Amino acid sequence: MTFLYSLAAHLLRAVAWPTLWWLGRKTPEFRERWAERRARVDYPAAWQGGIVVHAVSMGEVIAATPIVEGLLAAHPGLPLVLTCTTPTASALIGERFGARAHHVYLPFDAPGAVRRFLAGTAPRLLLVMETELWPNLLRLAQERGTAVVVAGARLSERSARRYARVAWLSGRILADIDLLLVQDEATRARFLLLGAAPARVRVTGSPKFDIALPPDLQALAGRFGAMTAGRRVWLAASTHEGEEAAVLDTLDALRARWPSLLLVLVPRHPQRFDAVAALLDQRALRWQRRSALAEGEACAADAAVLLGDTMGELRAWYGAAEIAFVGGTLVERGGHSPLEAMPFGTPVLHGPHVFNFAEVFAALREAEAAVPVVDAGTLTAAVDRLLADPQAARAIGARARDWAGRQRGAADRSVKAIGALLAQLPPMVERREGGWVWRADAERLRDAGPAQLDPARWPRREPVDGSGRGSAWFVGGVADGRDGIEALLRHYRRGGWAGRLLGDRFAHRRAAATRALAEFALLRRLRAIGVAVPRPLLAGVRRSGLFDRGDILVERLAGARNLVRGLQDAPLPAATWQRIGEAIGRLHAAGADHRDLNAHNLLLVRDADAGEEIAIVDFDGCRARASGAWAEANLARLLRSLRKESALARRAGRDLHWDEARDWPPLLRGRDTVRAAAAAAGPTDRARASRWPV
Repeated sequence: MTFLYSLAAHLLRAVAWPTLWWLGRKTPEFRERWAERRARVDYPAAWQGGIVVHAVSMGEVIAATPIVEGLLAAHPGLPLVLTCTTPTASALIGERFGARAHHVYLPFDAPGAVRRFLAGTAPRLLLVMETELWPNLLRLAQERGTAVVVAGARLSERSARRYARVAWLSGRILADIDLLLVQDEATRARFLLLGAAPARVRVTGSPKFDIALPPDLQALAGRFGAMTAGRRVWLAASTHEGEEAAVLDTLDALRARWPSLLLVLVPRHPQRFDAVAALLDQRALRWQRRSALAEGEACAADAAVLLGDTMGELRAWYGAAEIAFVGGTLVERGGHSPLEAMPFGTPVLHGPHVFNFAEVFAALREAEAAVPVVDAGTLTAAVDRLLADPQAARAIGARARDWAGRQRGAADRSVKAIGALLAQLPPMVERREGGWVWRADAERLRDAGPAQLDPARWPRREPVDGSGRGSAWFVGGVADGRDGIEALLRHYRRGGWAGRLLGDRFAHRRAAATRALAEFALLRRLRAIGVAVPRPLLAGVRRSGLFDRGDILVERLAGARNLVRGLQDAPLPAATWQRIGEAIGRLHAAGADHRDLNAHNLLLVRDADAGEEIAIVDFDGCRARASGAWAEANLARLLRSLRKESALARRAGRDLHWDEARDWPPLLRGRDTVRAAAAAAGPTDRARASRWPV
């Protein structure tokens, strides 16, 4: 499926270039900077190792602004790269952030272009605004160990149904997201139904409530007031085909009662400006284009309509209008955000089709802070009523402004969540040299290299007891100038019949997709969200003919013994079995499919404060996945393992203190408790979710 999507992405580029050229007729900037859209540019080294924020167009850039400002303040030493796809968004990025952040277009979602972009920017974290979810971007970011966060996400019921039809794709996309920061509980529930891992989805609210009114925007709204020469103004914002006719019918009905009334009509899409102009020509009324008015020029006194055919000015029109109708709501488009009107206290009218912002509109109606209409007739009556009673109109707008004020704080919550993730995500270095491709934790192994993957280079080493294939060692001491390392070094070998034939050789593939580098990336991801797994220090893969060989180095868990060894010593109390179940529950709530979950891969770790804690190891061949039946398959694999170890112990005349009827139920209770809590309330506080010292 990944191959088919990537093939489609390549084919769509053949359509994209002519589309950009056509859009360039009116916006010449679309015909510029095409090399950036192919990632055929040199990315400066100063951009690397930080945060990439993608906001597709102007609306997302505006929504991202309070989060970006928070990130700049909280992480001043990290490079911040802002990407978008439209010239207007690009101009806004330059205007708002200038030299404080770097900027480039995001390339097309073709594998080659995305790899070049990620290699050039080498981000520790990729932040995507709202639901601009490009599969190759997310997948390849995860492959290279970059954390992926989506902020301000919203998902309507209709969009959720569309995603469900392509579950093969949406499940893969959701598995590649480390943290999904959503606007409301309804959105969270929809993402969970689509298979999002519960521990990765958190309700933080909409950052759009935190958008401050820039002084230049307030000044522009004031100039618009002068442009309309003191006339009474109502705004039809972000209208779609079929709505302009209803709005103009309303205007016709109102003109006899309100002869000086001015309608500012702003279509949603720039490519429809001319079509709406043609519709206005068919009406027996005077109208003007906003783009035809010079700076300081007033609208004609007899003009009934001003066509808003300029970009980036809609928010200011909300400030200049007395009443605003939000488009996309009289036709089945789901509506657009009413939030831009609220800082000005402008009362909002909307049609019945508001599924894109259903929760927001429902809350506004409950607070009597918005006016619903169903057609041109009810729109006419509502506008007429508010024009006749300005005090009532101002009260509606004030209630909306007060309600919006109570929703603030999403940006701060998002910045804190991102900061917590970064704190558990140490800088990583990736290198290619001497036939090796390797990754290292730059915090623990600053000058690491493939030499540390040779057990002979370590002054202390011992084979791992019970490894079965002689492919793992505990290593430590001083290695090439580094002190205090206590680690497990594992050389990947195949099992079963394939192991007898091929030993430690695996079919050659892209380095990022090999078991060594994939396990390194997965362990980083799991630790970053609080799952009790070892810290990966170094992983490397080297080409040998048609095959690859790989190794990984992870921190040793002091005082740990695997579950089998623990059961050989004595029975485990029910509380320990419950903690084992809780650890598995957290793993599954994080969306991690441990396909070899067995009694040797569960470690009992003595913790001075918490008593016996549980860690999970050996993620060779494991992966992040959308929720599904694999979680039960993991448990079934563990149960088979315990039964097998019990049978082996009996045949050898040894004791294994395992009783399925006694020990399995508390394990299941622990797993179910965590699973239910994660599904109901999202990720718990890290300190309560796991006392493991991550």
